[in-house]
Amino acid sequence: MEERLVRPSGSFVLEQRSHRVVFGRPISDVLTTELAALGFERILLVTTPGNETLLQGLIVRSMPGISLYTFTEVVPHVPEHVVEKGIRFAEEIRADGIIAFGGGSSLDTAKAISHKIGVSILAIPTNFSGSEVTPNFGISSDGFKRGVFDNAVLPRTVIYDPSLLNTLPDSVAVCSGINAVAHAVEAMYAPEANPLTVSLAETGIRKMIAGLRKRDNKEAWTIDAFTGSWLCGEVLSQVGMGLHHRICHVLGGSFGLPHAEVHTIVLPYSIAFNFDHTPVLKSLTDLFPNQTLWAGMAAFSTSLGAPASLKDVGFSKDGIEEAVQLAMRGAIANPREVGEADIRSIIQQAFAGELVR
Repeated sequence: MEERLVRPSGSFVLEQRSHRVVFGRPISDVLTTELAALGFERILLVTTPGNETLLQGLIVRSMPGISLYTFTEVVPHVPEHVVEKGIRFAEEIRADGIIAFGGGSSLDTAKAISHKIGVSILAIPTNFSGSEVTPNFGISSDGFKRGVFDNAVLPRTVIYDPSLLNTLPDSVAVCSGINAVAHAVEAMYAPEANPLTVSLAETGIRKMIAGLRKRDNKEAWTIDAFTGSWLCGEVLSQVGMGLHHRICHVLGGSFGLPHAEVHTIVLPYSIAFNFDHTPVLKSLTDLFPNQTLWAGMAAFSTSLGAPASLKDVGFSKDGIEEAVQLAMRGAIANPREVGEADIRSIIQQAFAGELVR
């Protein structure tokens, strides 16, 4: 099934969603104040193993009246059985608030738990997934990753502490950063796009690329990159996802490939496919002088250690046809008509790392 959706001209609907953003200050300075404002007393901390220590010590020292419990079984792509275990634990401890601390998997797991038990989230991101400012999450079951939208799971407060980025290796930072860029690229030509989202998306992309380019300057790169991540996430919350995200969610959710790496690998091919049908993307061509936007994006990513092809992250050529069929399920919001052969071509090229320059 295919659907051709064209960005509207002149008319749009914009729904602003309320949340509090605390940017640029250490969590040690602001966390207790923000928790007190939310009124959390029985807190579930959702994170990956080893990440819980920092917040445990801070909360126990500063807020002796708070009961803090940890759920550290977060894994990529948010398997449903892990979420169900987290829900049971949250109900058992009678959690009245959630802290989501980490990357997209921690944030989406926290949202999935919140969706079921109906409590608010305070989010502290440690990479550039953007999930901290969106009202949706992904969850995987039976080899398929589906998206869930619920305004109630949008974190009420987000704390961006740039110092949390300083230990990110270059290869992790670039893939997480280009994942954020992918959100904004698709937002620029989404059917729901409007002047605000397009402007925020372009600014977010530029901030992220600028930040990644100055990785040797710890303070400057973290501020720029987190600003870019925040803006890219904000625009993702205002629009639907298109062809690029459809392909990446299939490759990640159904084949277990790493989320951010897949976005980084596939994005140049998605841009190349759509570029002549998306005049709005031409505003970004100065990012990589003397190259096409897609070739520049690919070269930039691999220069910082990102994988160059799907085979580099463990995808098998034998899985291409299944991926094509899964990606064709349902309508695809895209500025250019999309058929089975188009998706097959994109995945085949991304598998081989053969980008038309």
